[in-house]
This record gives sequence, structure tokens and C-alpha cells, in this order.
Amino acid sequence: MKKFRFPLRSVATLRRMRESERREIFAAAVRDYVAAEEALSLVNARIAELEEIIVRERTGCFRAADQIAFMQSLVTERTRRAEAVARVVEAKSVMETERQAWLASRRDVRLVEVLESKSRVVHRQSCEREEQALLDDRTNALFARAS
Repeated sequence: MKKFRFPLRSVATLRRMRESERREIFAAAVRDYVAAEEALSLVNARIAELEEIIVRERTGCFRAADQIAFMQSLVTERTRRAEAVARVVEAKSVMETERQAWLASRRDVRLVEVLESKSRVVHRQSCEREEQALLDDRTNALFARAS
């Protein structure tokens, strides 16, 4: 039986390497997106805390200076929230782009794997035909000797 040789082995290797690289880039984009979401949730928590402080301070002794400071902090935090939302949207866009690139490279790898499996089937069938031809020749030779 002859040894199986796949002529696109180097192509398969390069595509696997590219797919692995794309998967790592996608994973980094996912981490960035999660970090942006966490940063947004922290900003939202600070805004909720400031709003609670403002409401609590208004029910007690009203100090205008404190209220102005809290309101300025609230405006600052809302600006940070807008920036955090923009970062989340951008990170999600980048993550989706990298996901599509990774899936495309994965399809390329699968294509070569399908070609290799088909090539293996053809090789196995060819080897089986050769073995069957040898067995037939031997049987015919034995039958010719017997008669």
C-alpha cells in the first residue's frame, strides 16, 4: 500500500496558522468589549450613587455649595458615561469585524480539511482496487495452474 500524500499540506498549515492568529485577535476583541462593558457599568453605578446622594442631601439640611459640587460631579459622570457608551459601541463593532474575519479563516481551514478527507477517500479506494487486482491476478494464476 502506497503512502498517502496530500499536495496541499503546506496550504493547510498556513491556513491553520492564520485561523489560530485570527482566533486570538477575536479573543482580544472580546476581552476589550467585556472591559468596556464593565467600565460602563461602573460609571452607571457611580451615577446612581451620586443621584442617591443628591436626593438624600435635599431632604436634609440644604447646602447650596454641596449641591453644586454634586451636580458638577453628576455632569462629569454623565459625560464619562457617554464616552463609555461610545467605547462599548466601538468595541462591539471591532469585535464583530474580528469575528467575521475569524469565521472566514475558519471556513478556509474547513475547505482544505474537506479536500484532504476527499483525497484520503480516493487514495483508500485506489489502494483497495490495487489490492483487489492483485488478489484477482493471484486467483487467476492459481486457477490456470490447476487446470
